[in-house]
Amino acid sequence: MFFDDGRMQKDRKNVVRHAAAYLLARGIPGILSFLAIPLFTRLLDPDGYGKYALAATTVVLINALAFQWVRLSFVRYLPAAKGAPQRLRSTVLTCQLIGVGVAGLAVLTVCVLPTPPAWRSMAAICWVVIAVQPFFELSCEQARAMIQPRYYMGLQLSRVILTTGLGVAFIVWGMGWWGPLMGVAVGSIPPVLYAYRRDWAGIRLGIDLEVLNRICAYGIPLSLTVGLSFIIGSSDRYIIAYYLGDGAAGVYSVAVDFTSQTLTLLLMTISLAIVPLAMRAWENDDADGARIHMRHNATLLLAVGIPSVVGLMLLAPSIAHGFLGTSFRSDAARVIPIVALGTFLAGFKAYYLDTSFQFVHRTIYQVWIVLIAAVVNVVLNLIVMRYTKFGIIGAAGASVIAYVISMGLTAFYGRRHFALPFPLRDFLQIVAASATMALILWLLRDFRGAAALTGQIMAGGTVYAVILFAFNFQDLRRAIVQRVIKRGAAPVAVVAVQ
Repeated sequence: MFFDDGRMQKDRKNVVRHAAAYLLARGIPGILSFLAIPLFTRLLDPDGYGKYALAATTVVLINALAFQWVRLSFVRYLPAAKGAPQRLRSTVLTCQLIGVGVAGLAVLTVCVLPTPPAWRSMAAICWVVIAVQPFFELSCEQARAMIQPRYYMGLQLSRVILTTGLGVAFIVWGMGWWGPLMGVAVGSIPPVLYAYRRDWAGIRLGIDLEVLNRICAYGIPLSLTVGLSFIIGSSDRYIIAYYLGDGAAGVYSVAVDFTSQTLTLLLMTISLAIVPLAMRAWENDDADGARIHMRHNATLLLAVGIPSVVGLMLLAPSIAHGFLGTSFRSDAARVIPIVALGTFLAGFKAYYLDTSFQFVHRTIYQVWIVLIAAVVNVVLNLIVMRYTKFGIIGAAGASVIAYVISMGLTAFYGRRHFALPFPLRDFLQIVAASATMALILWLLRDFRGAAALTGQIMAGGTVYAVILFAFNFQDLRRAIVQRVIKRGAAPVAVVAVQ
């Protein structure tokens, strides 16, 4: 099919604008969540943080398995619904309500049965969060599917301000590790109510069987994939808690949470801006346009992810010293470099490689691939904890191995369905620039303190940008030079007219 270059240029401008909006939408909440980690590590001891991390992990896992399939299908099919989205919206909303009800029955069962009191309290607080969070995320996904980054930003900002502030307040008021979870539950209510009145108040409840079959076929495999991927990244917390105690799980969770709040945020921002454009092109029978968007997506993921991993690896001691509580610093500094690598591999797979199956509605293949990786991860973690002395370092390494296996299988089988372009030339330029940046950071690695960390980040980022500029990465140098010339020509033109 003939590719419309003018439309592509317009879409590229939209990518920049949308990426900026999504960066604000995710970036500012990410900064607040990032700041919450140092606060929580100072208000909670490792045992308390470990209990909070295990409860939060349980919530995310249930959310992924029970509700993610609805949201992912909604994002995929809402643009294709065009002028008649009501059947889809009604089915999706009803499925969400049913899911919350089923989760409530499960919690009631746990509370009625003769289970340990700790299980009952954990189940109760998890359900309180689950009762609210899926509806908030569904509204955010609608904004993303309809390419409404400003509305998305408003929802995210309002929620994170409320949840972070209330979480800290609840801890100070004596709720302990329950505090951050109650903050999420209570802080999500106002944006959920606003989104309901704006987008869902006129929707009648009901299930369209044809729509349900489509979203089940597409979404359930994706939900299982997300859940199994989450097991790769989080099952180690439960295993660590069992073998080494809640304190070790708390330290490990701090390292993982810190990294995911930074690196995953950047990768997700890129995907939020570009992948919907690629899906829209594909739905309009423009396979070439979809591949161009995905090539751009891969380039930006690599350009952001690789130097971020390098920086986290070399600056881990400075980061831990500057941001974490005293009892977390030493062990977290040793784990952060490995977690950073695993986080990038997981993000590149999720936001780039996995789309090979999503374009052609073959998401079931993702389930089998991630299932294999999840089993490998759990087995390796059990071996590490039981038979070695590597502890949380070994747990982080096991996750990296699992992500490498899942990436290799996804790339191999994904090409059979939708061959994604890989920007080899851009990749080599990024690696060269990152290696130069690594040399600078290595020379500065022994400096400590907030000022030193700021200087290290600025020095590394400047070197990285200069090298990419020298390579004319993504035609960057020519674009900047032309912009400068264009601005300089304006005064000349004014003088000439006078």
